Amino acid sequence: MSVDIAEYKPSKPLNSFVEFYWEGNFNSTFEPILSQLVIPNGFVELVIHLSEFHCDLQDGHSWGQSPDYTIIGLYKRPYEVQFRSHVRVFGIRFKPEGIYNLFGIPGSQFSERFEDMELVLGSHFRNYCSRLREAGGINQKLKLTHRYLLAQLLNHHPETTYLNRAADLIRQANSTTKVNELPGKVYISRRQLEREFKEKIGLSPKQYMRIARLNAINRYLQTGTEISLSTLSLETGFADQAHLCREFKTFSGVSPVKFMESVEQFIVNV
Repeated sequence: MSVDIAEYKPSKPLNSFVEFYWEGNFNSTFEPILSQLVIPNGFVELVIHLSEFHCDLQDGHSWGQSPDYTIIGLYKRPYEVQFRSHVRVFGIRFKPEGIYNLFGIPGSQFSERFEDMELVLGSHFRNYCSRLREAGGINQKLKLTHRYLLAQLLNHHPETTYLNRAADLIRQANSTTKVNELPGKVYISRRQLEREFKEKIGLSPKQYMRIARLNAINRYLQTGTEISLSTLSLETGFADQAHLCREFKTFSGVSPVKFMESVEQFIVNV
């Protein structure tokens, strides 16, 4: 297997803002080009390259090497990433509202694109990344990251808002919460909730819920447990099998059956 990803949960003070940390090895078998499609997952990814070898991403119509420290926003369609050598990275998966809480930067700023995070955050962030690259092992990387993010948390004094609560409700595994039920659950008007989602996350609550349901489907598919698509559609809140298949193809580009036949071509991080 030429792709290996290990995940690490954040400490309690940060788990409202960070989904997890991860360490990845890509193209460890040194294929000439390893091409993968990344399935939308509803999170903002910070990818810190640990060596001079980087992945390639498409910017408009051209391909190029990704920045040393790449922030990747929410996508609504799969996007391609290529590896021309063995690429080692450390990643932070932010809840999209969490990146605003920690840095004062709305996730909507990176919608459907990537950016050089050093240009966004400046020298203090570059210093953290330099120490991270020099760290001896994963435990040291996690400690450095915890201290850096905790300092951001203390600087910004974020409060958990109705946006955080609504986004968490949507992300709950197999959630069947309806969009029109959300305002009542978080005690805010629908108009305010829509505005906050679009300003801070870059998607409407309905769009974010569609991605969350895709994650629920992929959790089932990755367990390897045999389950009919009709049963899966009921488990994940779809009206019927046809509805599930349409949504799955919209976000992944292929049907669930085709996806399972070629799953090694995709990066699915749910």
